[in-house]
Amino acid sequence: MVQPFVFKFGGASVKDAPSFQNVANILKSRWKNGLVVVVSASGDTTDHLELIIEKAYAGTSFDGELAELETYHREICAALFPADHGIFTQVSNSFSQLKRKLGSDPKSEGKAFLYDQTIVFGELISTRILQEYLCLNGLFCVWQDARELIATDSTHKMGKVDWVLTMQRCRKYLSPKLENYPVITQGFMGSDWLGHTTTLGREGSDFTAAILAVSLGAKSVSIWKDVAGILNGDPDLFPDAVKFDHLDFEEAAEMTYFGAKVIHPKTIKPLAKQKIPLYVKSFVNPELPGTVIGSFEDHPKIPITVIKTKQIWITFRVRDLSKVGGFHYEEIFKAAKTFNWTVNLLQSSAVTVHLVIDQPEQMPNQFPKQLLETFHIHKTEGLQLVTVKNYDESHEATYRKTTEEVFLTEKSPSTLHMLVR
Repeated sequence: MVQPFVFKFGGASVKDAPSFQNVANILKSRWKNGLVVVVSASGDTTDHLELIIEKAYAGTSFDGELAELETYHREICAALFPADHGIFTQVSNSFSQLKRKLGSDPKSEGKAFLYDQTIVFGELISTRILQEYLCLNGLFCVWQDARELIATDSTHKMGKVDWVLTMQRCRKYLSPKLENYPVITQGFMGSDWLGHTTTLGREGSDFTAAILAVSLGAKSVSIWKDVAGILNGDPDLFPDAVKFDHLDFEEAAEMTYFGAKVIHPKTIKPLAKQKIPLYVKSFVNPELPGTVIGSFEDHPKIPITVIKTKQIWITFRVRDLSKVGGFHYEEIFKAAKTFNWTVNLLQSSAVTVHLVIDQPEQMPNQFPKQLLETFHIHKTEGLQLVTVKNYDESHEATYRKTTEEVFLTEKSPSTLHMLVR
């Protein structure tokens, strides 16, 4: 059985006709059986589809936006294919199907269900365009619907992967094809046991690449981005940021958890467990070495700075001082789970528990009665969480000088957290 290589291309790499041509050129020099190519929706298609879905759910007209999106894809095709090519019919049929789904009682199953059934058309169309363009240029490959491979539960917009069933499907449906041809498939999507489309969370195509790599026992994963590799800080904020040639799985996982946006947070864990290296490469300069993430525990530790915006600081101060030291943590964590909070920092003192969370889609106006009976609760919004991995004392001094106010500081031997305004 062939040991696959998995490539993933994001929306920016297929945003227009020259971008598709560039991807084809990258693939041409790396073309081989056993190659799995995971592709996102073109450009800002997902953002536009989210707006269209909102309108459909609200019962307002979305015809103009949908026509504009179809025109965008047809113009890409017009620059890549002869006028009589079958891709134009495929694109038109996809948009007709999308329009029917958006217009057929969109509220019957709820907004999350409607979202999953329709948002994936961006990936379905972009992969059709790429597969047909590759074949047109003599790079013969197979188009594969990722929903036949990625099995999840029925949690819409954030499907949880059924790894056992996914591995079975990959080996049954995908492995035989890879013996003869490369395969083009979609990121971000799967299906539940009823056959309904599910999605893996926004920006979930990186995760798709990792799922397929683990399921197939891949040799490596390469994620192609518009950067030369992974830097130790946001270059817009840190002009002197340096690129990592090598990065350990654990450090990469911590970077993504604390807010670094280069790799999807769920991508690292399954690859680390199976020791499958992850390459971050530039589709702008594909011959550059990029960054490889793997098992490099003894590699020199370079300071890594991540700044996470839109943070909320919630303090829970105990009302009854006779309960000092006996906090009802389970009540706080139950609330966090109920409201789907992403907790980035927890700190406690004798009378107070501090939580730092991402700004949720909807913050509750009223906390649960049991919490209010136990704690005085106060929240502060609009903050930033600065995380410095492999820090030294100069990092803390710098942020104390340059920020308006420091609310919390937490230090471990290797990591500094500062909540600032």
